[in-house]
Amino acid sequence: MATMQSACPTVNPSPPHPSSTLVNISDDADPRLVRVLAPSTSDPSSFERECASAISAGDAAGLLRTVIDAGAIGGLLGACYTLDEAVSAFSLLTVYLDRVGDKGAERELCGALAEAVSAANNGGAGDDGRRGEKQSAMIAALFSLRTDGGEKVGLLAKIVELSDAVALSPGEPRGVSALADMLDASSLKSFLSLWGGDKIGDVALRPLYKAVSEGMDRVLAKLAKDEEDKTTAIKIEAAKERKQTYMLQFLETYKDEATLDEEALSYARDASVYAIRDPIILFSTQRRILSIPAISALQRSQPALHDLLKIFMEGKLQDYRDFTAMPDKTSVFAQFGLDEEECMRNMCLLSLVSLAGEHEEIPYGAVASTLNVSEDDVERWVIRAVSSGLMEAKMDQLRRVVLVERCAVRRFGTAEWTALKKRLDKWKANVKGVLDALEKSGAVATAEGQ
Repeated sequence: MATMQSACPTVNPSPPHPSSTLVNISDDADPRLVRVLAPSTSDPSSFERECASAISAGDAAGLLRTVIDAGAIGGLLGACYTLDEAVSAFSLLTVYLDRVGDKGAERELCGALAEAVSAANNGGAGDDGRRGEKQSAMIAALFSLRTDGGEKVGLLAKIVELSDAVALSPGEPRGVSALADMLDASSLKSFLSLWGGDKIGDVALRPLYKAVSEGMDRVLAKLAKDEEDKTTAIKIEAAKERKQTYMLQFLETYKDEATLDEEALSYARDASVYAIRDPIILFSTQRRILSIPAISALQRSQPALHDLLKIFMEGKLQDYRDFTAMPDKTSVFAQFGLDEEECMRNMCLLSLVSLAGEHEEIPYGAVASTLNVSEDDVERWVIRAVSSGLMEAKMDQLRRVVLVERCAVRRFGTAEWTALKKRLDKWKANVKGVLDALEKSGAVATAEGQ
């Protein structure tokens, strides 16, 4: 693409509402817009003639294709135009989409416009250093003007791709970044429902989920450079959770193993490693991970990784020890950059949580036996588990027992339903006992009153 000429055409930063002609702004609005865009093309005169021909024929689609093919949009990213001017001119251009007259062509051209903005590079002397900001704002303007759900999803993906880490960072109070708020999983789900829900389709959603996941990598890279404090730690945890959430949502767009491609398998490997590396932080986020077809497919392509993932999701410390004792399995740690010591610590915590889910009172000896530690270390491990948020418990140091008040459930199958039934039956019996006692005391009081 040619660089812009030194003389910058003027652009009305606040164009009036459409009223006449092809774009329906004013009698000379179309030619003026063309003159604004022409200098950034390789042959401005030819560009203006082609655009004039399309305008005369009322061919909105032809005009848009000419602008896109000529690389004319790139000129708006240069120093000649402020951000507001660039967005205003681009918004004026997007009005032509409503004049195309064919929904299929309209969607195609909408995507092409966004791609043209995203791909444009005006990094020469005329670049004011705000290219990325202008690109995001221009596509955001297009996003606001479109109503088709599929278009909005695609445009949002482009916005995320172009946004910096600050705009994407979760963990801030709501209202700090509208984009970060919008990308909260529950918020985005509501927006998708408003935009058409199931009509959008899995294939259309993949670029968005991928963009958010990759955006969290940028956020984490920035946070890694920030000063370590409690606020930074909260943001890192939030970014990790959001990354894993969207990696799994990306994988869930593949409904069965027959639809899997290399990208899906790559994401399945990444999500599995992420789950193993941070099983405590991501505990709630990845409960469903083993049921995803792309993850199940790893049993054939990466059996050791899948086996290790299953242990972290459902197994206990002894299962982990058995795994690490098998020579053909241990290479998985080096292959995927997993820290064995960290994995061991996390498995100890997860095993303690599993034990707490099976008993309301746990003798110190049982904890020590499960974790293969001395009884002197039991309280330290209980404090770690409570600090992780996966359980609530108190320690009776005189009786040397752990009193479990609440714990997360790692697996909920037939055995867990049976245990729950027993607890509910016990609770029901206790409540009945209380009610019977109250009834008897009421009868006695009535008799005494007589």
